[in-house]
Amino acid sequence: PIAIYLPGLDGFGISAASNQFNDLSKTFEFWRMTVLVEDRSSFQELVQKTVQFIKDITENTSRPVYIIGESFGGMLAAAVALQVDTQQKNKAGKEKEIKKTIDGIVLINPATSFDNSSWDVITPLLTTIGKLTEPPEPIRLGPFKLPSVYSVVGGLVLSAVIPSQKQYKQILDTFMNIESLRDPSRFTETISGFLDTFEITSDFLPPDLLEHRIKNWLFVGSSIVVDSRLKQLDIPSLIVVGEKDNLLSSKNEANRLTKILPQSQKLIVKEAGHFVLDANVNLTEAILYSKLDPLKFAETKKKYDPILDWKLPSDEELNQVFNTSIKQLEDAYSPIYMSTNKEGKRSFGLGDVPNKGPILFVSNHQLLGLDTSFLVAKLFKNGIPVRGLGHPVIFQGANALDGDSFGKNIELGRVPGIEAPPPTNGNNVQNFEKFGAVMVTPKNFYRLMQTGQNALLFPGGVREVFHGKNESYQLFWPEKVDFVRTAARFNATIVPVSAVGMADSFNFLLDSDEVLNLPIIGQRAKDSARNVTAARFDVSNEDELMVAPLVTPSLPSRNYFIFGKPVYTHGIDPKDKELCKEAYLNIQDEMNLGFHQILKAREADTFKDGGPRLAYEKVTGRQAPTFRIEEI
Repeated sequence: PIAIYLPGLDGFGISAASNQFNDLSKTFEFWRMTVLVEDRSSFQELVQKTVQFIKDITENTSRPVYIIGESFGGMLAAAVALQVDTQQKNKAGKEKEIKKTIDGIVLINPATSFDNSSWDVITPLLTTIGKLTEPPEPIRLGPFKLPSVYSVVGGLVLSAVIPSQKQYKQILDTFMNIESLRDPSRFTETISGFLDTFEITSDFLPPDLLEHRIKNWLFVGSSIVVDSRLKQLDIPSLIVVGEKDNLLSSKNEANRLTKILPQSQKLIVKEAGHFVLDANVNLTEAILYSKLDPLKFAETKKKYDPILDWKLPSDEELNQVFNTSIKQLEDAYSPIYMSTNKEGKRSFGLGDVPNKGPILFVSNHQLLGLDTSFLVAKLFKNGIPVRGLGHPVIFQGANALDGDSFGKNIELGRVPGIEAPPPTNGNNVQNFEKFGAVMVTPKNFYRLMQTGQNALLFPGGVREVFHGKNESYQLFWPEKVDFVRTAARFNATIVPVSAVGMADSFNFLLDSDEVLNLPIIGQRAKDSARNVTAARFDVSNEDELMVAPLVTPSLPSRNYFIFGKPVYTHGIDPKDKELCKEAYLNIQDEMNLGFHQILKAREADTFKDGGPRLAYEKVTGRQAPTFRIEEI
């Protein structure tokens, strides 16, 4: 593929050249526009020259062409794409199929937001200073050549708005490590070098050139690259912006453009400024994994099957999550686990949990759904990998390159194009999927059982996660017994799990229904909930209203989990509705028994409340003891 880079007002692309060009040239036949200091081309001339260049290099080839524009170059890239598109439509006439010359554009902190910036005020001030103070000969003070007022003011203005905080630190570190700073005998050399840096502004953008390019490039371009025309630009586009660009309102512009450009997506680089293409960004990778897809990965790559293609996390990945987010939860809630043998006898630990699959763990969902991490982590630690069946809301926006923004890339484990390690927070979607979570659908559940994999299901779902003040440790399950029938079809073992403790770690202020009755907030919550896909296919979003109660945290109460008496389904005919219904009710009875036993036994647990337990465990460095197993 061919890539053409269009620079900003400097005419060179200083920031991109240092960090991106070498990598881009390994993937693309890479071309770069250079506009010399003495060049006084108009905006229309730049557009025409670029269009002609594209025509020349594509005359005898069908290779795809991508335009990459940074800052002003982003505005120019859009104008070029519009011009080429117009020419093609005029040439094609009434033909339905039009072969596009330009296959995609990449806009980096594009100056299409120039109208909303303050540069139409700043530029005249800078150019006026330059015209009034430019001396015929450089002024010297002893051995030092002093920079012009324009160079100093312009340099200070640009240095105030262009670098990010991280880049400021890097600049300062580099400056402080200059060898001549440590040698007093080289003081003159140091000062001369420092003063010379101010001349960069006047060398690359002298006052008259800056005025010309602002007036004849940005102002003219703003009148050409307008929303009504951009809406017609039906080619893939990627908008890369720095979250904290102080030169242009790039983050807002990215949000605006993704609503206007038909096939667009955005990549917002956190903490980055106007020079977004530094070493923390790999522009080549960002382009390859975007909708532009110049190497046709989407066409040639086998689609990822979350049921069959999922692999167990490595020991390193497991330990990383266990030692960070899971440890934090365990330190706070000090969970106690119990299991049950075939005769119904309880014991501490998971020694009596079956280990031959498929195993279906069915549990009540505690308040706010925080219990999922406990259960999955404990089962993995005990050599029982389990696939959590999660609500669709968990996965919204999680798949790679969905909608208008970058999401997780399954293979890379991070956002493509961002040279940063994956987040260490184990409660994010990335780790849910890494640990095998899939969306709860009848098809996914069926296929997990069919392929002999273990699954964790919360039949009460959202209703239990957002239960009310007086509804703790109750089951709100549908009447349908589908999970029993599916489990029986594949002779799965069903293990009921009773979980207690999370609701006692929060203070209820308002139930979900009471939140809905609040003025203004209630309507907003209702509208937001309507946009969330229901987990069950046989209910509407209205029936499964995802509105959280209003709660405040208190000291974390200890959590208890009983893995109940296993239900072996090899003797259950999945077609026998009555037998399946009986098993379904027996599972609920076993879970309710677990609730009752835990609530009674924990009264004998000196450390069930957060204060004494946290103090004990902090001092001793070990888990606080609990009730005797005979209490169950």
